[in-house]
Amino acid sequence: MIRIKLLTATTLAAGLLFGTQSAFAHCDSIDGPVAQAALKALDTGNVGLILPYAPATAEAEIEAHFGQALKIRGLGSEAKGFADRAFMETAVRLHRAGEGAAYTGLKPVGMDFGPVIPVAEKAIASGDLDKVRNILVEELQHGLNARFDHVLHTRTSALEPKNPAEVAAARERVSAELGFVTFAEGMRQAAAGAPGHEHRE
Repeated sequence: MIRIKLLTATTLAAGLLFGTQSAFAHCDSIDGPVAQAALKALDTGNVGLILPYAPATAEAEIEAHFGQALKIRGLGSEAKGFADRAFMETAVRLHRAGEGAAYTGLKPVGMDFGPVIPVAEKAIASGDLDKVRNILVEELQHGLNARFDHVLHTRTSALEPKNPAEVAAARERVSAELGFVTFAEGMRQAAAGAPGHEHRE
């Protein structure tokens, strides 16, 4: 039973991790919020637009790179492209370091991060949470229903198995039951947990 419980918990953790990685990858993309804030900071000459995306301990490094990028930008269009890219990479790298995560390079424009991220961004801009809520409720209901249906499907197995066939059926039942409970608790923890983009000072 412990082994099955660990397996279901690991499966759930993997699902949550992949969702988190999608959000992190979004921050790493050229059209993501960090790189775009870095570009806007250069275009306006206001370093304050990018500083909030990194911990306070990274401010000096960002400001130094910002000044260098502005100087290089003035050397022509080719130099501007190089400076913009280098500063975006610096900003994203320091943003990820502030989260305790590794930087693996800027991701290309137009990556598919799933249905929630673009809708969540629009919710921030509009102040309307309804579409985000609808997607999350639908996903949660689908996950709960699928797992609970599996539980009900396995309820005919023997509660006190006495032969190999009954043991196999009971094992599937136990796995389904623990998977459902673990999923439900995992969703509660995810909803009640700390924000995923905390900066480590």
